[in-house]
Amino acid sequence: MSRTDTDPTADESAAPRGPLAFVKRLRAPGFAVVDATTHEPVGRVGSGRQPHGLVRSPGGRYGYVPYMGSNELEVVDLRRLTVANRVETVGTAPVGAAATRGGRHLFVSTYGPLPSGDDPGVIVLRTDGEELAVAAERPVGKAAGIAADARDDVWVVAADADEVVRIDGSPPFEVRDRFSVAAGPRDLTYSPAYGLVGVNCVDGDRVTVVDALDGRVLGSVPAPNPRGGTVVPASDRWIVGDTEGDGVTAIDAAALRDGETGPAAVDRVSLGTPTAFTDATPDGRLVAVDAYADDRVAFLDPDALSVVDRVPVGETPRHPRFGADGRVCYVPSVDGDRVTVVETAAVGTDGDPVVATVPFEEGVAPAGCFRTDRGEQR
Repeated sequence: MSRTDTDPTADESAAPRGPLAFVKRLRAPGFAVVDATTHEPVGRVGSGRQPHGLVRSPGGRYGYVPYMGSNELEVVDLRRLTVANRVETVGTAPVGAAATRGGRHLFVSTYGPLPSGDDPGVIVLRTDGEELAVAAERPVGKAAGIAADARDDVWVVAADADEVVRIDGSPPFEVRDRFSVAAGPRDLTYSPAYGLVGVNCVDGDRVTVVDALDGRVLGSVPAPNPRGGTVVPASDRWIVGDTEGDGVTAIDAAALRDGETGPAAVDRVSLGTPTAFTDATPDGRLVAVDAYADDRVAFLDPDALSVVDRVPVGETPRHPRFGADGRVCYVPSVDGDRVTVVETAAVGTDGDPVVATVPFEEGVAPAGCFRTDRGEQR
C-alpha cells in the first residue's frame, strides 16, 4: 500500500461542501470532479487509469475507487478531494466493488489473477476510513459484476464459468452458493425492491434472474446483448441496454418476482442506436438512456415505454446519472469531451432542458458519472 498527497485541491477550505459528480476519464488518468450545485468543474483527483465505480465509506468521508486499467484502488478523501491512500495489490483488472451494509468490508472483483496466485476472483478488504487491510481472497473465477444484497451476501459474476456466486458478507467470507446462468455473463443488477439479482448474459442474449431471498434461479429472460440495468419499482420495469441493437429491453419486474421469465415478460423500445447504461429519477418518472451511435440522450416514460424527449448532448453519450433529488441529469459525452447537465422538469417541454455544459480537455473522453451526494462531512 502507498499514500499520496500530490493530487490537486489539497486545501480543504477550497473544496466544495455540497454534492459532487465524479466523471470517469476514459483516456486520461484519474477522474474529474464537478460541483453538482454550481455545475462548475472543480479539478481532477487520482492517477489511476479507467476507474470502475466509487463506493463510499461509513459516514461518507472516503470513497474507494478501483482502477481496471492500472490494477489498483485509490482511497479518496471526499472532504479534501485528495488521494488519502492507494492499494496496489488488489489483483489484475479490478472491474467492480461492493460494500456490505455496515461498510466495514469492501469486496473487489478482479478479472485477472488475485495478488496471492494465478487465479482471478474476489479480494476482501477490511476498511477503517483511509486504512485498508486484506481480509481474504476468494478465487471464484474471472469476477465481473458485483453487488451486495439486503442480507449482506455478496453476489459476483464468474464469467469464465457461466455462474453467479454468492459469498457470505461476514467473516470468514465463505462461498455459499454457485448458480448456473446463461452464456457469457458480464455485469449484474441487484434490486432490493424485488429481492432479485439479474445477470446480463451477453453470449446467451438473456438476463438470468436469481431470487436472492430464496437462493434459486427463476429463469432467463430474452434480452439481446444486455448491459447495465435499472429497476423502476413504480412502473414494475427492469430496463437493460442493448450494446449491438437499437434500443433497450424492458422487463416486467413484477412478473419476474412471480416466476414469469418468458417472452411475455419482455417489451422492446427502439431508439435507432445501440445502448448500454440507463438511470431513473428517484420517483421513477423518467429513465435516461445513453447511446453508442447518436449525439442525443433519450428520456423514456417507463410506464408507457414511450420516448419523452431526445436531448442533444454531444457524440456518444455514456452512463447518464440523475442527482439524488432527480432535478438534473449529468450526461458525459465520450467523443464530445464534455458533460451536459439536463434539467429534468424541462424534458419534453418547449423549453431548452440543457442548463449547463462542462467542458473537458480534448481527448479525455468522459465516459461515466459516479455521483456522490455527500452532504455535510464529518
